[in-house]
Amino acid sequence: MKKVILIIVICVALVAIGFCARKYFIEKAGNNHMVCVNEELLAYEKSIEGMKVTILGGSNMEDKGNINSMGYFIRTRNNELIFVDGGRDIDSDLVMFYINKYGNGKVDHWFITHAHSDHVGALCNLLVQENNLEIENIYCSLLSDEWYKEYDKRGYEAEHAMLENLSSSKIKNVIDCQEGQAIQIDNVRCDIIRIANPEITNSDNGNETSMIFKITAEDVNKSMIFLGDAFLRVSDELLKNHKDEIKADAVQMAHHGQNGVTKEVYDAIDPEVCFYNCPKWLWNNDNGGGENSGPWKTLIVRNEWMKDITQNYVAYEGDQTVRFTSDGIIKIEE
Repeated sequence: MKKVILIIVICVALVAIGFCARKYFIEKAGNNHMVCVNEELLAYEKSIEGMKVTILGGSNMEDKGNINSMGYFIRTRNNELIFVDGGRDIDSDLVMFYINKYGNGKVDHWFITHAHSDHVGALCNLLVQENNLEIENIYCSLLSDEWYKEYDKRGYEAEHAMLENLSSSKIKNVIDCQEGQAIQIDNVRCDIIRIANPEITNSDNGNETSMIFKITAEDVNKSMIFLGDAFLRVSDELLKNHKDEIKADAVQMAHHGQNGVTKEVYDAIDPEVCFYNCPKWLWNNDNGGGENSGPWKTLIVRNEWMKDITQNYVAYEGDQTVRFTSDGIIKIEE
């Protein structure tokens, strides 16, 4: 019996010594292996953190329409799919391509800044086409058909169509957003900062109905604010009521980068990255007579107001994707 106990003790001791020796040699002689494992784990964690934001080139591109439009899609850490606006009706196929590629026909969350044709034309088209589209949630701040008909005649056709299409069977839920509302989507939080104000009837009308919201990847504390086509009256509201809320790491430049919000709003946002939804002629303020021959303020905005920003993404250069990470906002290839 004593011999059996002795053998067991010796075996346990040998196992313990072997374990300690193995641990020692892994940490000492095999430290490179341990570092490799840790680096692989870190790389994996980095690959799933934050969010991916894609700006759609679409009809902004010279060979795809050469006209301003706005569309984005965002993927969260666990690949929930978020769309913002979508672009013109001629962008429908492009939008549906990405919905099928990343959502298998389903969009989890769709945000509408406002219902002008260069923002919701593609969405309206897809809602009446025969396709496999499913939208779980649409978030918007839209006014009545009567308001649009009276105060925004130039945008009324698209606004009317958007209101009509909200009853589509392809949409599960329509959320009428409220100021101060916070929407949690996986690791991403969307804060509704400003909603449509029906009292603004004598400014830029339909553009001034733009819903302003900020999307933040909470795990990396990086954010992007969407301004739609906000103009001067919205600027006043933001500076008066929401100045501390609009600070963000990236900004969708209002009204395609020209004649949008004021410099003071951009100063309050204080971004590191700018996204411009514009064709090349608008980027260069070119009405056909060469650079800066047009009446738009694009060159003033980008060369004077935002002159210190070196990381710009412009839609006419095509679809581009960036990842919001703990190390910054980084362009990626997919």
